Amino acid sequence: MYNYFLSLRFFRSRFLTLAAFLATMFGVAMLLIVQSVMGGYMSQLQKNIRGQEAHLRILGSGPLGIKDFTGLEKSIRKVPTVRETAPYIERLAVYRSGVSIKPAMLAGVDPVRQAGVSDFASYMLRPEELGILLDKHLPPPSSSEDDDVEREELNMPQAMSDLHSILSREDRVPLSAAELQNFFDLQWRRKVLQEHNPLLAAEFPIPPAGLIVGVQSILKRRVMLGQVLTVITLSPDSGREISERFLVTGAINTGDFQLDSGTLFADVQKVRNLLNRDLGRSQSPYRYQGIRIALDEEQVDVTNPAELEKARDEVQVAIADSRFPLLVETWRSIRANLLKAVSIEKLLVYFIVLILIVFTGSMILLMLILTVIEKTRDIGVLMSLGATSRGVTSIFMFNGLLISMLGTICGLALGYVFSSNINWIHDQIYTLTGVQLFPAEIYKMDRIPVHFYPIDILWCTLPPVLVGLLASFIPATWAPRRDPIGSLQYE
Repeated sequence: MYNYFLSLRFFRSRFLTLAAFLATMFGVAMLLIVQSVMGGYMSQLQKNIRGQEAHLRILGSGPLGIKDFTGLEKSIRKVPTVRETAPYIERLAVYRSGVSIKPAMLAGVDPVRQAGVSDFASYMLRPEELGILLDKHLPPPSSSEDDDVEREELNMPQAMSDLHSILSREDRVPLSAAELQNFFDLQWRRKVLQEHNPLLAAEFPIPPAGLIVGVQSILKRRVMLGQVLTVITLSPDSGREISERFLVTGAINTGDFQLDSGTLFADVQKVRNLLNRDLGRSQSPYRYQGIRIALDEEQVDVTNPAELEKARDEVQVAIADSRFPLLVETWRSIRANLLKAVSIEKLLVYFIVLILIVFTGSMILLMLILTVIEKTRDIGVLMSLGATSRGVTSIFMFNGLLISMLGTICGLALGYVFSSNINWIHDQIYTLTGVQLFPAEIYKMDRIPVHFYPIDILWCTLPPVLVGLLASFIPATWAPRRDPIGSLQYE
């Protein structure tokens, strides 16, 4: 046991040992933080795409290329793996709020059917949930002179943290079909207009059609609940300008900042009728842009590209008899370039941070070489007393392994704690400095996503341990080769 005893004694006797340990610990922690955040970003991105786009999507040729929805739906439902379908329309538009004009995507959806193919029902905020959020972060206007100053000091990260607390409650369930349809019903529109914009209630005996906006737009006061917006788009047939008034009746939060801040959700039938105004009586107005399809996840593993492609091919065969050219896409192919770019970036960042681990290996190598030089006399005494070359080698191999393993374990613990609380840390930095390190406008997500994959933890554990062993090998094999007599005479 002398080799382990001496190894531990050498471990405690040098300041450079502590420096090598700390370098290993912080290097592993940084490696885990980077991997967990990048893995979380990839996971959240895939979740957002699946939640917004459904498993499959059918697109027609042209702006409104689905001209026989009923017939197509019958053909699609003959595929055993298909669970639900929902038509949709998306058009580029601008909306006028007061004197300002801003670009947006006008998305026509059937709220009930959309909830069957995506996470639309989970994304929607109930009126009471939105009320709690607005009462805390957007209090009613007062008559004080400093009211405008107070309004500019909205703590957006804290608001999003409170929003996530509301949406992530264990007892929260997705909105029911009746709750979803209520946002577009006449009775609810009248109630919203009367409560939030009573001056316009008399001007609109029949309130405009309902519109769902991202909760970020409401928090940033781009639009307000009960506000009447004029939405302007172009006719897909004639290209002429089409404008229509809508009433903001609810809020949604998908987690995708770009979608939430730039998309207006309206009833698909209202949008369809709006865009089909230029059609003649002989032409069918029942046209849609595409169809979203949800698969039966008990029969198809939607995370498996091979099974997803097989289901896509089955749907493509089922609609092959259609008179119009149709394209079937999977949720992966819709954002394939983005997913590939994030995957490559994750790998690239991993190798960049891995340089820190190589640096810690050089510190371990330097520390052990200095230890061998410093303990030359002790090594000579040991070998004179009968210690074998293998025993002396094990002293320094164990020393390097101990540094790398303890540093790795402590680094994993530090990285896990930091990553688990990274949003809280980000909010504290924002509160103290006003600097937002993870701007939602850039990263397209309102919070920093974190996910710990077992394979990522493994790749954060193996490199530092292997580097520690390799760094220990040179001084460990050099130490017993020194002549015992010469070592004793050295000092």
